[in-house]
Amino acid sequence: MSAALLVGLMGLFLAGGVQIAFALGLAALFYLLLFLPHLSLDVIPQQMFAAADSFALTAIPFFVLVGEAMNAGGISRRLVDFARALVGRFPGGMGIVELFASIIFASFSGSAVANAAGTGAITIPGMIRSGYPRGTAAAVESSSSSLGAIIPPSIPMIVYGSIAGVSVGGLFVAGYVPGFLLGLGLALVIGWTAHRRGFPLDEPAPLREIWRSAREAVPALIAPVIIMGGILGGIMTPTEAGAVGALYSLLIAMFLYREIRFSDLPRIFLNTAVVTGVVMLVMTVAAVFSWILAFERVPTRAAEFFLSGVSSQQLLMIGVVLFLIVVGCFIDTISALIILTPVLAPMAAAAAIDPLFFGVIVSVALTLGACTPPVGVVLFVTASIAKTTVEDVSRAMVPFLVVLFGGTLALALLPDVVLWLPRLVGY
Repeated sequence: MSAALLVGLMGLFLAGGVQIAFALGLAALFYLLLFLPHLSLDVIPQQMFAAADSFALTAIPFFVLVGEAMNAGGISRRLVDFARALVGRFPGGMGIVELFASIIFASFSGSAVANAAGTGAITIPGMIRSGYPRGTAAAVESSSSSLGAIIPPSIPMIVYGSIAGVSVGGLFVAGYVPGFLLGLGLALVIGWTAHRRGFPLDEPAPLREIWRSAREAVPALIAPVIIMGGILGGIMTPTEAGAVGALYSLLIAMFLYREIRFSDLPRIFLNTAVVTGVVMLVMTVAAVFSWILAFERVPTRAAEFFLSGVSSQQLLMIGVVLFLIVVGCFIDTISALIILTPVLAPMAAAAAIDPLFFGVIVSVALTLGACTPPVGVVLFVTASIAKTTVEDVSRAMVPFLVVLFGGTLALALLPDVVLWLPRLVGY
């Protein structure tokens, strides 16, 4: 009853137009006052600080800084120009360009939010100028940005691997195939939408233009090699790789492209702090909400209700994915991983499911919550860039979510597809 009231209060606040972080925080505050009056309210800042006190999360500001440096230094623009020269003529036009640019950016962002902030400022206005409605442009960016936490480096995979004792390097390698297949599904939806609505295409770029844009983009394309090479080679932790990637992005923007001056650095660092602050505010307040749900044993009881007594691995995986999709709509990815991994990982082990495969599916399923209401931070980022409402973006997201959810369910039934690449390289 108390847990239902908690969720109901959050929904009521959201319906009243309260921003997500404050809706979660107010619902948690009312719960504590009503049901745990003997407990000091100091628990709220304690849980918020505990949620932020994670070495894995320190990678977030560095990857956000990569996006800021790429935007301010013209690197993101060069990546988009490169993508446009290669794929702008294909069905979908600027939507396909955005998807391709997001896939490239995902190779060093590590976060769906960083991906949305890094490419969205360029591609969303470009799509709007090409005739895409604002909601659709933001929906294309939101769905594509979800790949930022699937294609390595992936912060959710780092968190899952550290909790479940699964190789983070193996999870990274296993993320490539799901990222590619989900990206292909999104490309089909973008092409279908563009064809149905008659969005314009680019003229085929001459080879000289493709070569020029590729030459301009090469320094940026080296960044994923540095980041993933350092992580998989055991040279750097993800946080250190993020710091190196941020430093590299700043150096090439300042001394190679010469589009950032020393006087621009305070603004870039301030923007990084603001974006990081918004993300961390939602994440830490959601952690208080998640702590109360854990206190009420809601995730544990729900997992046991949906998953206990299932003898078939396929049915178990379908149940896990459906359950996590629902959870991801209300709890941020990191908090959900922290709460549910100790419950779900032993279930998977008892059912003899490969831990690497299971970790990838869990990370992918929960990551999709970043682009679903009401806690989908990516929706708020893209709606802000597109100057439209979250409701407008959410309506336009429906066909993309069908592909993302359907693709995740399909992957959950095909372990050999997910594990093919990590097995190939020895994981």
